[in-house]
Amino acid sequence: MNIVPCSIEHINNSASLLTQVYAEPEYKENWKHSDACNYIKRFYEIDPSGCFVAIINYELVGAIFSYSYPWQSETLVYIQELFVSINHRNKGIAKSLLNSVGNGKNVRAWLVANENTSASGFYEKMGFKKDSPYKFNYGTINT
Repeated sequence: MNIVPCSIEHINNSASLLTQVYAEPEYKENWKHSDACNYIKRFYEIDPSGCFVAIINYELVGAIFSYSYPWQSETLVYIQELFVSINHRNKGIAKSLLNSVGNGKNVRAWLVANENTSASGFYEKMGFKKDSPYKFNYGTINT
């Protein structure tokens, strides 16, 4: 397995993998390929240095899309997406992708994960806490 920086050439295959992963029973989401491409390309364009892909035998099997920004006196990383092909899970790929963020330094990271998925358990295993002084809020902006 090779973890390499994501390039614009990886966006199409990353989008294909994202649509497959999120169509699985635990998510049951229906992404159009073009929407997935636009979605992850947007985060790639924000901070390409926070985007990596996992390659096994020339096949893209996982990806992470994150971006960093200054927060008080440190740099904070926001993980937008981390996904691995169902056929390649439990092999350390997600952990390797996660560890590639931060350029070898310990960094504080934030993310949103659905509590009812295996992703939530993975992040807990990696030391992420579910509770913080911040609360996730969502709604509609009526204009």
